[in-house]
Amino acid sequence: MALQGWHPGERAIQRKLGFDGPMSHAWTWISGDMPEQHRIFYSQNLPFIPLATLDPSGRPWSSILASKDGKSGFVRSPSDQSLVVECRSWDGDPLVENLGAWLDADAKRRDRYNVAGVGIEFGTRRRNKFAGFVREAARKGELEFELELTVNQAIGNCPKYINIRELIPHPNTHPEVVHRVLDMDPHDRLPDEIIHFIQAADTVFLSSVYKAKPEDAPRFPSHTGMNQRGGLPGFVRVSEGRVVCLPDFSGNRLLTSLGNIEATSLAGLSIVDFETRDVLYITGHARTLVGDEATALMPRQPVLTTIDPTGYIFVRDALPVRQAPGSEVIRSPYSPPVKYLREEAAALGTIFSPANQTARIAKIELHSPDLATVHFELTDASPPLTFTPGQAIALDFSNLLGKPQYQHMAPFAPASINDDRVRTWTISSASSGPSRAFELTMREKPGGVVTGALFAISRKLAENRPELLADTRPLEIESSVVGVTGEFALPPTGAGEVKALWVAGGIGVTPFLSMLRALVKRGEHVQADVMLALSTREPAVMLRLFKGALADAPPLTLHVRLDLFTSKDLPALEDVATAYGPGVTAAWHKGRIPASYWREAAEGRDVFVCGPGGFGDAAVHGVRAAGVPNDRIHREGFAY
Repeated sequence: MALQGWHPGERAIQRKLGFDGPMSHAWTWISGDMPEQHRIFYSQNLPFIPLATLDPSGRPWSSILASKDGKSGFVRSPSDQSLVVECRSWDGDPLVENLGAWLDADAKRRDRYNVAGVGIEFGTRRRNKFAGFVREAARKGELEFELELTVNQAIGNCPKYINIRELIPHPNTHPEVVHRVLDMDPHDRLPDEIIHFIQAADTVFLSSVYKAKPEDAPRFPSHTGMNQRGGLPGFVRVSEGRVVCLPDFSGNRLLTSLGNIEATSLAGLSIVDFETRDVLYITGHARTLVGDEATALMPRQPVLTTIDPTGYIFVRDALPVRQAPGSEVIRSPYSPPVKYLREEAAALGTIFSPANQTARIAKIELHSPDLATVHFELTDASPPLTFTPGQAIALDFSNLLGKPQYQHMAPFAPASINDDRVRTWTISSASSGPSRAFELTMREKPGGVVTGALFAISRKLAENRPELLADTRPLEIESSVVGVTGEFALPPTGAGEVKALWVAGGIGVTPFLSMLRALVKRGEHVQADVMLALSTREPAVMLRLFKGALADAPPLTLHVRLDLFTSKDLPALEDVATAYGPGVTAAWHKGRIPASYWREAAEGRDVFVCGPGGFGDAAVHGVRAAGVPNDRIHREGFAY
């Protein structure tokens, strides 16, 4: 039968998140039978189907139904409320024991065996869900089953966070159960390989269960749920070595999975590595954290589901389907950046700022139409800021831009769906201690909400009130300081001579501007020999930034060589070589950095690389080929 309304758990979580008004009648979207396109979808399009099953103690597990040969066509749909599945499972999949226990029970004393499934066509991002129960089941072999399912809930789901994959059959599997812990001690940690497996995932399958109270059962009978969660690799984190933390992104606001968890605090996960075909299953106690409770665990994440495992199983080489060799995953454009747990902050070089730390724009220098240095000062009530040259700062511009309004889909601006108005930039100024000011050299991002607003303001001021660019404080453009992050930093004073090769691609020069300024501040105490390989399409602008960072440089103890690679003309390069005496030299090279450059430039030096993905990859490959060991190669990458 179709739903008769939202059950108490669904109403509770919708109320917590403020969706109870707009979604009060959205339960009518869930049909009591399958439309024809769903029946065709399950029967013809899917090589496997994740299925929620319950073990004898009522814990949900995310099992996987698959055919013998890894091909579609193992499901039939005789009617709009019926699916018949002929599948072969493997040792370790919870289906084998969970369904087996139900089949072995006295038929007259069996409870109805509820199940739920989600079908995903990974090549097209199509997704549909169903829920119901097992009407009949039979063993066709030791690990083979025929299931007749009655479907009483059916709905199509949005494709927002599905990562596109080309999947092909791979029937020649050799399943091996590596871990089977069905009753995990509450004080035990997950094995390290399991933690790494979880934190490498970009797709998980989430099972849940709603166990109705007697007074609610006539209207809202017990059922199970199955769903998919996707994101960038690493979006799922593990807290304290065991608790799985699953961030909740903006969805269709039905909140059926979270509603089940709100009413019955249990959940299961299955995670597949589509290249190795390894499968991890977890079941445990679940909670959904909202607001301050969520951000206390994962900063900037307002809704977060935690699963504290009570059991897990890890099986190698099990799924008879794999990602086509040589094919690439196409990430969903809706997935937000990976957010890390507060407990991970120290390892990532992150320091969270006090809640009352606010920065105001004090000055704006426009270097080109899309490149500027923005000077910030902390407001009087804010404690000073401490950062190391090369680190980055995260700022929240919600006060300037406002929080985004709910949108279900935004095909022309997918990143706007989960935009929390927080942006991270490398600090381009230097400080020798706690500071009340910092500078950010930033480029306007095409279509960027934050940089778009800041550059629009700057251009208006340049056109109408240019004096306000020199002192922007009267406009009171403020942002909250979220934190300082990054391990891509200058060695501290007293660490010996700095002997380094800095490799920058375009705006990737920013951390090196901070490092140069810091070396200059050390004065006669500095001992540094630095080579800066800078590849840019804006040589004149970058040259001015470089010269500004070297103002007052001590000529005898700070030695800097600039190798500037560009396709543009640069007639004024000689100014750099003569402006600061013997301590600074410069050379101009036409074109890109050649492979032959790395061996001589990197010899005996620590290498720091900052630039776009392809540029950075090529630089790291080049210095490795030149014999630089990995422990002397540092790559900038925001982990916040």
